[in-house]
Amino acid sequence: MFAVSKLLIRSLLVVIPFSISSVSGAAEKSSVGLEQMRFASALGASCSGFYDGTYALLHNLEAEGNGESLAVLRNNWPAVSKRYAFRQSTSAMLMTSIFIKQINQRFKPEVAFSLQSFTAEYVKSRKAAMGWQDGQEAGQNMLLQQQQCEHIILISKNNGTLNDALIDSAMEKRSVALGVDLESR
Repeated sequence: MFAVSKLLIRSLLVVIPFSISSVSGAAEKSSVGLEQMRFASALGASCSGFYDGTYALLHNLEAEGNGESLAVLRNNWPAVSKRYAFRQSTSAMLMTSIFIKQINQRFKPEVAFSLQSFTAEYVKSRKAAMGWQDGQEAGQNMLLQQQQCEHIILISKNNGTLNDALIDSAMEKRSVALGVDLESR
């Protein structure tokens, strides 16, 4: 888990460099708003983990030469590819880091939130995606997670939080930092 956390942190720090100031004091804003933002951040981290896990699953199945499982996975999810999973993971990371920045600026929590605050959600979702096994229930769970993540990323693009230029730039930086060749994906 430590290695995954280090990879998450390294990957996330490349995506959006921003400084989080730790300003102490009581939050004057509604606790409901804070909880909604925390939930959105946790969901973003979960989606990032899901797509990183999907990327790892595809990589492992290809490395093992497991064409049968790849065919089943792609039959259930025709658009899935390593490049797609990498892009969606990067989008979810960007979205999460933007939400965290907004939490810290708007609510000024005593202890500032960071990307590490949501590591558990990331790791749990990544492990679940990587552990996919061919089966109806597993396929349905993966499809539901994918739909939920697609929906929140689409909302973030539609409301202007994310845009293609920002995502493309972050993907390029992240791919260089992680040594991922996006051209062959």
